[in-house]
Amino acid sequence: MTKGIIILLLSGWMAGCGAVKGLEASANRNQLDNLKVGMTTDQVRRAMGKPYKSEFYGNKQMWFYITDWQSDGKTTSDEMTPLVFENDILLGWGSNFLDRNSRKKSWW
Repeated sequence: MTKGIIILLLSGWMAGCGAVKGLEASANRNQLDNLKVGMTTDQVRRAMGKPYKSEFYGNKQMWFYITDWQSDGKTTSDEMTPLVFENDILLGWGSNFLDRNSRKKSWW
């Protein structure tokens, strides 16, 4: 009986984490509509909040926000939207922007 209760509680807790991740993804997707090329990193941080992760590629900085989620418990690149900055200025965002521009320039 005790094991069943523990399993039930853990299942509810894990489902709750997924729901929170889903809410975060939805909020981040909505906030993308407020972005404009040329915004500073401070303006983007005020609009979007703290990124899930950030990386540098040469002189480009990329912030990644969770904008989709899958219930597998892993956060993968296909669940995130990249925002690309140069000199603290937003150049663009999204996988399409990244694909188009990474072919033109050797960013990474």
